[in-house]
Amino acid sequence: MPWSFMWRDFQNLMQTLKHYRVMSPDRAIRGQVNELLKARPLLTVEEWRRRCWSPPTVSEPISPALTRFLYRQLGEYSGLRIGCTRPSDRLLEDLHFPLVCWFDWGLVLREDVNAAFGIDITDSFDERNYVTLADLVIYLDDQIKAHRPPSA
Repeated sequence: MPWSFMWRDFQNLMQTLKHYRVMSPDRAIRGQVNELLKARPLLTVEEWRRRCWSPPTVSEPISPALTRFLYRQLGEYSGLRIGCTRPSDRLLEDLHFPLVCWFDWGLVLREDVNAAFGIDITDSFDERNYVTLADLVIYLDDQIKAHRPPSA
């Protein structure tokens, strides 16, 4: 193999490593957020749904299927203790989602919502539009309700 090809492969590897660092979660910030969340009780998925996603905390109860999905998926995307989060937590300022998640968490969420609920939110979802966790959860619940077949 000529040296020029080996050099190009080496440069490609270095660029990949550089971009990997930029696009991967910031583990130090993730640790800091989890440390702050430890001050709150860790709720099970059912406790989280009952305490955070049912009236009077929200005006309408959030679907149990969605709360189970989000408890699992948001924890997977962020590495955060989702059972310690609350509806008023701000995605950017409090939970630091853009920093603690992989850069493409919003894209993965769209794909996972489509796989789990059979709805395509690609045209209406932009993770930058949601200030609080409640904003995101209520948006997703509204989308699921809007795509539910009418009752007989």
